Amino acid sequence: MTMRSPVRKVLLRKISWMGGDRRLVGVSGLVLFCIAWTMFYGFGFFYGLPIIIPFALWMAILWVARAINESDPYMVDVILRQFKYRKYYAPKSDVGVEHPQVRDFV
Repeated sequence: MTMRSPVRKVLLRKISWMGGDRRLVGVSGLVLFCIAWTMFYGFGFFYGLPIIIPFALWMAILWVARAINESDPYMVDVILRQFKYRKYYAPKSDVGVEHPQVRDFV
């Protein structure tokens, strides 16, 4: 009789912040906080622009990050890997064409 180990979904699930990928949400929040900080020193508290504009942009980015995470939690990893190997996979490669010389991605 073989022993089977149970597979727990919790160990396979990607970590997300506020429903979106943690890298997208964290970096966008940090960048937009810096933009709000510099807008505050540039405009002052002029009609609340340093609060409204970065918050609206962050909510839009959060909405996109949630949609990406809902459709496929590994989509950000796939996109980053595609950027990494962009030179290697030529868009119009053919059977007889040599592969371009690229550095090793290890």
